[in-house]
Amino acid sequence: MDAVIVREIDDSERDYWDEHVAKFAHVHPLNAYDWGTVRQVNGWTPIHIVANRSGCFCGALLLLIKRLPFLPFHIFYGPKGPICRPDDQEVIHALHGKILELARKHHAIFIRIDPNIREDESDSFERIVSALKYVHLEQRWTFWNSPRDVYRIDLGESRSVEDLRSALDKNTQRRIRQGAKDGLVIELGKTEDDLKAFYEIFKGFAVAKGFMSRRYEYQKRLWECYVARGRGRLFLAKHNGKAIGGLLCISFGGKCLDMHMGTPYEYRHLQTYYAYVWESIRWAKENGCVWWSFRGVGTTPTQEEFKGKWNPKVVPLVGYFDCPFKPWLYRVFYWAEFTLLPASWPLLVKGRQMAAQIINLFSRQPAL
Repeated sequence: MDAVIVREIDDSERDYWDEHVAKFAHVHPLNAYDWGTVRQVNGWTPIHIVANRSGCFCGALLLLIKRLPFLPFHIFYGPKGPICRPDDQEVIHALHGKILELARKHHAIFIRIDPNIREDESDSFERIVSALKYVHLEQRWTFWNSPRDVYRIDLGESRSVEDLRSALDKNTQRRIRQGAKDGLVIELGKTEDDLKAFYEIFKGFAVAKGFMSRRYEYQKRLWECYVARGRGRLFLAKHNGKAIGGLLCISFGGKCLDMHMGTPYEYRHLQTYYAYVWESIRWAKENGCVWWSFRGVGTTPTQEEFKGKWNPKVVPLVGYFDCPFKPWLYRVFYWAEFTLLPASWPLLVKGRQMAAQIINLFSRQPAL
């Protein structure tokens, strides 16, 4: 068998990457070439690595690199990678060889990967990467990686849009219809002004719910790299002509992922969540997607209850693998990530909420 050859590619081969990566069974929306472009907003530098055997595309890895503040060291992340057959030892070894080369160049502390492989289909992959000194983490989620346990709705070929709707319980179907009766309209976001309107809603929603939201520049990159290219949609919920909520989803390789959604509490009676989630699912089905995902299964009983109404399947993924290059520094990072950060997170969220309240107070227009 011919040796596997790996090389880095640049933007001139974006279409080459997307065309071939999209063919793999375990492809995920975060495997699109432009996911690296999106993550540049948060200080990650993307390197796109492809593998060829006998002139044929056989694997890839989007490697994200970030320098730690005030230090000469970097961390590596391979989101939903590597992309290859999970039992292809030669490809995995070849990609890892390239990772080691780049780790020496950038003084990397470790790399984390979290492939889109089901837990019950991971034996071969686990065996291969374990031999390469990757450590399988026991955690089911982290603060900066995609969740390990996800909800996915099967949109397979045997199911029509009407089949999907009729499979929902009567209460969920009623709530999908209810908003329209009360004047709710779901529209496609078509301009950047629509995106800005959604972002302001989502930012306030995130503060109220107590979780962190990314900056507007991140949402704009999602818009430019996915929505504007037909690989996603922004669904805006409007009432009396005013945007009151929305959902932004992205798709690639026949898979659709809910990225962000939210509606302020005062509009809960309009059942906006049901309306735009359904429109997103319908769009994904009509555009040939095989699954639609809520990402995580939910962090609260209320979230789990809502997501469960759509007949999703809980899909446990194989999870996170770390390969330390500098063991002592890796131990420090691991402690900070899984001990220090969880302990300080409530204070960070509370501080953000207080800052938002102060900003809102001083930004109010004075009475005339």
